Amino acid sequence: MNVEQILVDVISETVETMAFMEVLKKDTITPYDEHLERLRVEILVNAPFPGEIRLVLPKSLAVLFSQNMYSLDEQDVTIETVEDVLGEIVNIIAGRLMADILPEDQTFHLGLPLIGPDAFLETEASSHAIEFYAEETPFWVVLFGEGFQSSP
Repeated sequence: MNVEQILVDVISETVETMAFMEVLKKDTITPYDEHLERLRVEILVNAPFPGEIRLVLPKSLAVLFSQNMYSLDEQDVTIETVEDVLGEIVNIIAGRLMADILPEDQTFHLGLPLIGPDAFLETEASSHAIEFYAEETPFWVVLFGEGFQSSP
């Protein structure tokens, strides 16, 4: 199973369908910019293995997702709208990813999305980050947990 390719497909289809934006995978990771205002939305995988799926994106891109999904002008987008949109996007991404990487007869259990500002944290946890672009703006998806490691 190639988890990365499954994730790329899930991210592209979800963002293109929900926010009407083309998504491209980038082969390198942009250096961390401490001055960029980012949001982080994460959802825990509670079963069949412990893990986490985290979406990190510039606040400006989160606002654009909200504008496109709800046909709003920028000034009409509230933080509540952004949080709703990000929670829905990460929930769909997590559900589709888990359904695609597990056998058909295996169930999974997800936590609730948690949303907040992003901060750069060093971690020893097993993780895999992939950078994407939408509207020429980078965003990242990070998978935490041994269960997300690709197998041949």
